[in-house]
Amino acid sequence: MTRENTTPRCPVTSAAGAPEPDGPTGLPLAWPVVGSTVLYAADPPSFVVRAQRAHGTVVSLPMLPHNPTVQVTAPEAIRRILQGNADNYCRGAYYEAFRLFMGEGLLTLDDAEWRGHRKVVNPAFTPGAVAARAAVTDAAVADLIGRWAGHADTGEPFDLHAESMRLSARVIGHALVGRDLSAEGEEFSRALAVALEAIFKEVGSLEKMLPSFLPTPYRRRVSRARRTLERIVDRAARDADEGAGGEVAALLRASELPPDAFRSDLVTLMLAGVETTALALTWTLYETARHPGVRDRLEEETDRVLEGRPPGAADLDSLTYTAMAVDEALRLHPPVWQFPRQTLEDDVLAGRRVAAGTPVLVSVYGAHRNPEQWKDPDRFDPERFRPGAGQDRDRSAYVPFGGGRRQCIGKRVGLSLLRQTVAAVHGRFRLTAADTRPPRNGAYITLFPKDGIRVTAEERHR
Repeated sequence: MTRENTTPRCPVTSAAGAPEPDGPTGLPLAWPVVGSTVLYAADPPSFVVRAQRAHGTVVSLPMLPHNPTVQVTAPEAIRRILQGNADNYCRGAYYEAFRLFMGEGLLTLDDAEWRGHRKVVNPAFTPGAVAARAAVTDAAVADLIGRWAGHADTGEPFDLHAESMRLSARVIGHALVGRDLSAEGEEFSRALAVALEAIFKEVGSLEKMLPSFLPTPYRRRVSRARRTLERIVDRAARDADEGAGGEVAALLRASELPPDAFRSDLVTLMLAGVETTALALTWTLYETARHPGVRDRLEEETDRVLEGRPPGAADLDSLTYTAMAVDEALRLHPPVWQFPRQTLEDDVLAGRRVAAGTPVLVSVYGAHRNPEQWKDPDRFDPERFRPGAGQDRDRSAYVPFGGGRRQCIGKRVGLSLLRQTVAAVHGRFRLTAADTRPPRNGAYITLFPKDGIRVTAEERHR
């Protein structure tokens, strides 16, 4: 009698049953009872890389309150989650925390409801819309260069992150609500920082275990941040009703989306656009300041292409090395360094079976440091992105803006602003890090320098 084949098969792929992901069961990556939770929270980016090196590119992590959580850094697995089998992945348990500030909007909704929101705001992010706002970008970059000329005169160090936030809040603020959000001063920047911290901590922190009526310092910061963002949204609504608001606010106000979509989508785009663009610029200029060879190449390119004039949108295609430096900085320091999903049915990711209902963390940071895809992954080397290079590299090994149908809507805006500003800075100044020690990384929703990054500027053509 023929023996029946009882090998389990994946219900999604019909492939022969794959092994479950490996993962830590003890030190150095897990403790008894709490698993990896505490060690992960102490230094998330470092933990991601250590787990990848110890257990591979699909790792099962014992994390509270969602145990297990699967960390993914394999490009083929990322592509399957974002494109090949995207319908099998919802926002999931981790995204519940995002609703604290973002409500039911562009980032938190699953695909069926998300499509309507994306369709409404998409016209504000087309090439034509970005080009129509070029004068705002040009003026904001020119003002940044003017301020830095003052810093160069005094020789005093200044904070790259604070300056980058000011630029990003101005440019993206005009697109969203029709005005310069940096005019809100440090209050707006603090509100964004607190919101991103709160979303991260909402997943599982000691604060959640305390009675809700206790006004802890952390809770007071969260309340102030919510009030700041609510005030900005309320003013944007009034401006839009009077025909004076930004393009995104006007589109949302005129749409047939639910009433709370105006607030949810505006706050989402503030959190997802202003801080991330500022961080990308901060990290790019930090890396070019400490790599003289890269800096020299940038100076040569800007001198040759621009011939002493400020860069504009029409110059960006000619600034090839500038684009390479930006892309490499986004590889080493992806502002959004991971994002969650959750399986609806069993799936197989890079040869590992992931059960239905499992939270999955797509680690952009880990994927960008995957030694199977990147030689000497911790080294800053813009040559990785020279046109025609990296032909043997999987395209899904590089996902600073996500991928698939939910790729970041602001990608075009962000990249244009980054390249224009990096060219403007290197055409005029030579930056030097004021501190030889590497910055301390902070990692909530974004990857940021905890203490800022202080540099000095020197006029190149004095």
